[in-house]
Amino acid sequence: MTVNVRDQVLAMAPDAAAAKAGLGQANLRRWSGCGRNERALWGECHGSGQLPYQTQAALDDGSTKCSCPSRKFPCKHALGLLLLHADGAIPDGSPPSWVAEWLAARPARLARPARRERSDGPADPQAAERRAASRDKKVDAGVEEMRRWLADLVRGGLGAAQPQPWAWWDEHARRMIDAQARGLAARVRRMAAIAATAGQRTDWPERLTDQIGSAHLLCEAWNHRASLPVATSQALRVRLGYSVAAEDVAQSGKRISDKWAVLGQRFSDDDNRRSLQQWLYGERTGAVVTYLAFAAGTQQPAPGLPAGRRTQATVALYPGTCPARVLIGERAGGSEELGPLPGEPSWEAALNRVADCLSADPWADVIPLAVRSVTVLPADHWLLRDTAGRAMPVTAAASVRWALLALSGGRPVDVAGEWDGFAFTPQAAAPAGERGRLLAGWQA
Repeated sequence: MTVNVRDQVLAMAPDAAAAKAGLGQANLRRWSGCGRNERALWGECHGSGQLPYQTQAALDDGSTKCSCPSRKFPCKHALGLLLLHADGAIPDGSPPSWVAEWLAARPARLARPARRERSDGPADPQAAERRAASRDKKVDAGVEEMRRWLADLVRGGLGAAQPQPWAWWDEHARRMIDAQARGLAARVRRMAAIAATAGQRTDWPERLTDQIGSAHLLCEAWNHRASLPVATSQALRVRLGYSVAAEDVAQSGKRISDKWAVLGQRFSDDDNRRSLQQWLYGERTGAVVTYLAFAAGTQQPAPGLPAGRRTQATVALYPGTCPARVLIGERAGGSEELGPLPGEPSWEAALNRVADCLSADPWADVIPLAVRSVTVLPADHWLLRDTAGRAMPVTAAASVRWALLALSGGRPVDVAGEWDGFAFTPQAAAPAGERGRLLAGWQA
């Protein structure tokens, strides 16, 4: 195993703290019963509890399981086990029963589509129409209430809204959930999170105004939904919280077969609902799609494709959002290292592609961008300058910014990441024209 494999393991960490904790677990003195075969790794990690934690990882897609109570995925024990494997410290062996049972159940879990999300009605067509009409009526009432609340918020001014406690925002968010408009509830909670950053960032008024405008646009679009283009109408329903069953996507969704490079992933934990998002770039088709997985409570989201790798797979597209959300279907063989990153020649060219996406789905909060040969300009406000001389502000954790600078070595780099309408968050990078790697957990 090489140092590059350690980089890939650390890139799987949900945050810098998890990566650091994983490094602390990569010590054989903490482990017993470690082993590996052609399919998996396993071991028991001794921590503060009376019983050791049973930890295992699949070698084909990097999915992990651990008996610890951590809400992070992968947990520090799984990262430590994978790091030991990267160092060649795990011996060959036969899996114990708890690993064999997990491996035996994996093919069935991977073969079936993701857990069915609640649909808009039962199979009976007439009952489905009644239920859909009932939900639309609830959303009508929620949208009208949201319009009044937004008007009051704007009338009072951002300065009056900013110091309000979380409960003030959350009360209205819960009313939107009661109205079955979960998307509006998410907007309100996002406003609360932005307002809470007033002491840390100077652009909070612009970001809060942007969220208010986006929520208002959702309400206006809903009231004029009959006249919207099909693509925008689908995006509207998804953004408001109308779900599409995974089984329906698996059966009738448009399919794309390609070798997908995972150039970014993000974990979140919101109101006891955990999620994993990955950005997938198709090498042959040039398609850019997103994989989303959700889980409640202590459950882990279903793993996507191996982060920072390329995997041949067939995906099915959900209707609605741009970039399209996908369901991952058949996977062919293992994964490969990343090659050179895709990218546009300038920020202007990349943002022109964003305009095409926003014309169909104006509520997209973050959109993937990839640009070649940019120069890192570290200062009080970090910038990435392209060959045309235009610069994009960077927003990212300090560890990611410094990893990007270290990777560049003062030379131009190719970058891929997320743009939120204000700044760019780099997720993968490479010296111009060289093999890409994820930045989270990367070490020089």
